[in-house]
Formats: sequence, structure tokens, C-alpha cells
Amino acid sequence: MARFEGDWIVVTGAASGIGAAVVRRLLSDGASVLACDLSQDALGSLYGELPDEKRLETARLDVTNHAAALEMVASARARHGALRGLVNCAGIAGVANIMDVEPDAYRKVMGVNLDGTINMCQAFVRAVKDDKNHRAIVNISSGAGLMGVANRLPYVAAKFGVSGITKSMSPELGPLGIRVNAVAPGVTRTPFMEYVLKDPAAAARIIAAHPIGRIGEPEEIANVIVFLLTDDASFMTGAVVSVDGGQTACL
Repeated sequence: MARFEGDWIVVTGAASGIGAAVVRRLLSDGASVLACDLSQDALGSLYGELPDEKRLETARLDVTNHAAALEMVASARARHGALRGLVNCAGIAGVANIMDVEPDAYRKVMGVNLDGTINMCQAFVRAVKDDKNHRAIVNISSGAGLMGVANRLPYVAAKFGVSGITKSMSPELGPLGIRVNAVAPGVTRTPFMEYVLKDPAAAARIIAAHPIGRIGEPEEIANVIVFLLTDDASFMTGAVVSVDGGQTACL
């Protein structure tokens, strides 16, 4: 079903994992996608594997660069007219605890995961605030944006921040007709998690933390992200939706 026929949607962190799954799902639903990622090589691979190349643009983007984010979205708005949505999938891991976290490492995680999300949201809102079409933002939080996780302090701080700014932006953007929600995935089979899942004992512990009895697949997270962009979610804003196999059900 071509739910997004003629609509342009911007996706960051688009070259792998959940971001790439979002791009594929959007294209299958008729959208045109501006896929942004820091890795030009990975973007090239994504572009090469997708058949509907005429509806896919790729662009290298460092989401921590505020000026570049503003320019990227404004340029897309100028080229394509109204933009339907923004999906903020760009993110990096952050393993450290309060005793050993290094300031530079902490700032890097916060810069990509939280500051980058803010940069892109601001760029999108400034570009589309006067448009009259349906517009929506979906941010990527995490189960770690809803509960504490030992030895993941920078990542937890950033993802709690993403959950918080999603709720904060909702009353700010509602009067402009822009919805903003977040998805909080559980552990998902992405390159992000490969190094952990290779350890059988660690993989068993992770699976045991999900009542559904397995970890998630990128396509399962993408399905909910895309739903939040559609008119089927027209009364949803300010929500942080857990898509985690029940991992945070008892919070």
C-alpha cells in the first residue's frame, strides 16, 4: 500500500541497522527518502541494493554539525517542496560507568545521540513550520532511555535525553501541526550489537531479559517507526513507545 506516495522523508543513520530497515519500508510504502549517514561507503552500498533508486537520495551528514544539519534539511525542502517526516536513527554506543567514564567519550556519545537529534529536529522544524501538510518526527530512544543500565552511563544519559526532548517538543510543535514521538527499542539484531551477540553467554542473558523470548529484528522496529509517521497515528504525539519484547514491561 503506497501510504506515502509523493512524500519526502528524511532518515538519519540510514545506512545500516534500524535506519536502513526504515528506508526500505518507506520505499515499499511509496515514499521518497533522503537517506543521511556519516559513512559514504555504507550509503553507497544501501543505494546499490535498493531497486527504486529514483525515489532514494543519499547524503553524507554528520548530525553533530549544527550548520550542516540546517543546510541539509533546508536544501531538501527547497528541492522537493513539503517534507512529510524526519526519522532520527543516527546513534553510537557508549560503554562506561561513573567511575571511569572519560569526558571526551561522554561528550561524543551525547553529541551524536542527543545533540544530533536536537540539531535535526530544529533543522526540520525550521524548514517545515509554515507548511500545511501532515508532518511528523520520530526519534529513537531506547529501553536505556526508560530505565537504568549499569556500565552504559553515556548511552543512558543520551537516551533519557531523547525521551525527554520528545515530550518537551510535543507541546511546542503541536500548535504547528507537527507531531513528535519516539520509539524505544529493546535489543535489536543490528551491527550495533554484533560484538555482544557473538558471546553465547551474553546473548543468553540478553534474550532472557525479553519476555517474548528473543531479541528484535530491525524490520520490527521499522514497522512501528513508519506507523508513527502515518495518519493512523494522527492523535499520537509526545509518546515514547516501547518496542522491546516486553523488556521494560514491569517498570
